[in-house]
Amino acid sequence: MDAEVIKTSELFIKKNSKPGFNKNLKHILRYKYMYLMLIPVLIWYAIFCYVPMYGITMAFQDYTMSKGFFHSPFVGLKHFKELFGEEDFWRAFWNTVIIAVYRLLTAFPVPIIIALLLNEVRHLKFRKAVQTIIYLPHFISWVIVASIFITFFSPETGLLAAMTNGHASDLLTRPEMFRPVLILTDIWKESGFATVIYIAAMASINSEHYEAAVIDGAGRWSLVRHVTIPGIRNVIFIMFILIIGKVLTWGFDQVYNFYNPMVYATGDILDTYIYRTSMGGNKFSYAAAAGLLKSVICAVLLIIANRIVKAFGQESVY
Repeated sequence: MDAEVIKTSELFIKKNSKPGFNKNLKHILRYKYMYLMLIPVLIWYAIFCYVPMYGITMAFQDYTMSKGFFHSPFVGLKHFKELFGEEDFWRAFWNTVIIAVYRLLTAFPVPIIIALLLNEVRHLKFRKAVQTIIYLPHFISWVIVASIFITFFSPETGLLAAMTNGHASDLLTRPEMFRPVLILTDIWKESGFATVIYIAAMASINSEHYEAAVIDGAGRWSLVRHVTIPGIRNVIFIMFILIIGKVLTWGFDQVYNFYNPMVYATGDILDTYIYRTSMGGNKFSYAAAAGLLKSVICAVLLIIANRIVKAFGQESVY
């Protein structure tokens, strides 16, 4: 019955539709059950991702909870002008940019390097054991991770203080050491998860490519350089695009649990600044303006990164 309906629909489409529309509708009819499975996901995104976007109007209002979105007075770009003149905002902005650059230079390539190294390990049990060990920290929340490191670096009761007879300094209260601690803990916690993605991509490379390269006299390094890396190049580019898209929103949980007023100069990022000003100072419209500006910058960076990847002839996100 379904086959007859599809066939009748296709004949009707051929007679009454344009070629492009005809092709798309035929595809939808052929895979109608797959598209039906998308409906719950689309509903979820509509309710939790698109409907709340109406809240950006707060950035252009003097919002108060008593008046709500519909009755708060419209003030235009007032909060954006205030934002650009605020020294604390620019400090948080440049801290965010610097920490994001550090992460791109370290946390992005480290999983690729680890995956390449693990791919060269021929002892299957050892490789799986290492992969599991580096993957497990991903499931530990930043609250627990921060508690562990804060306790470890405590100058009074920490393990480091005990090892140095009480002469250890608290690294988490030193502004110059806060960023390295963020980068190292981020690599320790999250690199294992990204490594799994790259290892899965390597597993999909056709073994005949390796065999042909070996016949041509390629060594281990040549195999990595000319077979493995080109084989996962599309995955690397897609991961890079996704990271660029969230580069300014990367690490709120981590920073919020690690930082303190003594390291605001180097550790206060846009997300923590927005949270502190909205919840602590009740400046909801001001914080909404900062959040909207951050989102626009991330969207622009995502579009630029996607176009650069397309220019290199690689598969992009859209």
